Amino acid sequence: MENILSNKAIIAQFYKQVVGKRDTTLIYLLVREDYIQHSPAGKDGRAALIEMIAFLKTLPPSTETQSPVKMIIEEGDMVAGLLDIKFMGKRMLVIDLFRLQNGMLAEHWDAVQEVGDDFVLDKIVADDAEDVNASKAFVAARPGMNAKRIIGEGDVVVTQSAIAEDGKSFASYDIFKVVNGTIANHYSIKQAAPDVMMHDNGMI
Repeated sequence: MENILSNKAIIAQFYKQVVGKRDTTLIYLLVREDYIQHSPAGKDGRAALIEMIAFLKTLPPSTETQSPVKMIIEEGDMVAGLLDIKFMGKRMLVIDLFRLQNGMLAEHWDAVQEVGDDFVLDKIVADDAEDVNASKAFVAARPGMNAKRIIGEGDVVVTQSAIAEDGKSFASYDIFKVVNGTIANHYSIKQAAPDVMMHDNGMI
């Protein structure tokens, strides 16, 4: 498809129409046939994503009235999104990382973490007037930072890391709001890598 929208706008459309309204027809326009999946429960390919959304259609629709999208930032061909959703009676934070190619979703990573109803999550909006390179450099210089990927927009930076805790491997994501050389806000989401996944791509 001709890329007349920003990558961030494409992901916003994907969240609203495909994830929210479960519109499988739009997947043909937004997702490449050779879509690479890193989510443990998903399979490679556009057809597998259509299959997954078709399954979600069989579940009761969400009764939430507010948008679950709490953040979308982009840098180059990468877009990071953060969702706050209710699924099967549980509140879940979902961090997505997408790579786009010629205006279509080409690759996807994510992590999902359950949180309590008292967890406070503010909407995260990037201030594009801020120097993204300075923001990323500040985060990259933090002690112990060993990120596989760092993407940013303005004063918002998202890192993706592989970590080990208690003998288990995790995909870990951190979201930083950098203001005047300090961390004004920070959220962390991690998910243990299962022993068996639907693909051989790994979570990172």
